[in-house]
Amino acid sequence: MQTKQATRRHFSKALSLCAPLVAVSLAGAFTQSTKLKQNDPVASIGSAFAADAPPPLALSHALISVTTGAPERRALEKAGFRIAPMVNRHDGQGTASVTVEFLNGFLELIYPDPTVPILPALQAGAEKFRLKSGWRESGYSPIGIVFDRTPATPEKFPFATWRISPEWMEKGTFIEMMTPKEMPKAVSLSIHPPNPRESENEIVARDPVKGAMFLHPNGARRLTALRVVAPSADSFPPAASYTARLGLVKFDVGKRWLLEVTLDKGKQRKTKNLEPDLPMVIHY
Repeated sequence: MQTKQATRRHFSKALSLCAPLVAVSLAGAFTQSTKLKQNDPVASIGSAFAADAPPPLALSHALISVTTGAPERRALEKAGFRIAPMVNRHDGQGTASVTVEFLNGFLELIYPDPTVPILPALQAGAEKFRLKSGWRESGYSPIGIVFDRTPATPEKFPFATWRISPEWMEKGTFIEMMTPKEMPKAVSLSIHPPNPRESENEIVARDPVKGAMFLHPNGARRLTALRVVAPSADSFPPAASYTARLGLVKFDVGKRWLLEVTLDKGKQRKTKNLEPDLPMVIHY
């Protein structure tokens, strides 16, 4: 299991260098955003898929670009979350990350790390990531949303995609980027090979040592919804409307970047605003 956990972390490292998630959020939880008009393709979030059909994609995780060493993690710890003990080094790309693990997904803080080497061929990508980590000044999106492939994932989508297969990935696997290369400042959307199943994580969670990272003091256990707020509609790639119609993600235009996370469908009726440390609001 340790190997699987480590492998899925590495999938995010390419996302950070390639291009700049969410179902329904709690009513009234974020009233400062301005919703898009119903005829806007991003705002058209009605499901176009049969309820009993297998989903084309599954929600995997969300990431936020932060500063070196991820001191912003303290905001999550103060909110009652455990940071997983493993630091993920992305050799060749100059980045590292830490995660908050849930039984069915995770949140990732990814950052430039001067101790991690950068390959000459990835210098441009590393610079792009540096701009993302300085999103307040650069205007780049700090938010990335990752989906898993499922048995129903189509070979082709109704929008342009591009694929990457880093050397660290298993042969025959790839990451499919849904955000065009021509939109480096936009929200990053991508599709990765499947992560460990929730049932596998539930077994690990029973281990008194290895399972501690799933047992957050605030009681949160599962990632159930995500919502992305961006300062303009052109911050969303064409794939945004497709993923919204799946019922996995919601996109809104507002005054600032924000990732709104709902855990366990908000059953505790609690909300933690992690701003200004992180552009994140969490309901659990």
